[in-house]
Amino acid sequence: MVIVKIKENSKQAKLLLEYIKGFSFVEFVNSENEKDKNNTLLADIEKGLREVKQIREGKLKPLSVNDLWDDK
Repeated sequence: MVIVKIKENSKQAKLLLEYIKGFSFVEFVNSENEKDKNNTLLADIEKGLREVKQIREGKLKPLSVNDLWDDK
């Protein structure tokens, strides 16, 4: 996978994008969707860290292997 970031919104940049769009193996990814995925991942990581902190403080019971298998 190759990521191309074009900093300037110029005529040459637009021509380059139009040229690249012509290739069948090129897929454009919306950067907003990637940011949303990254924000979701970051939120999940922060939630996990809070849970670990609560377990260490004794405020939350840690999950056992049986809990994981039973989807609790």
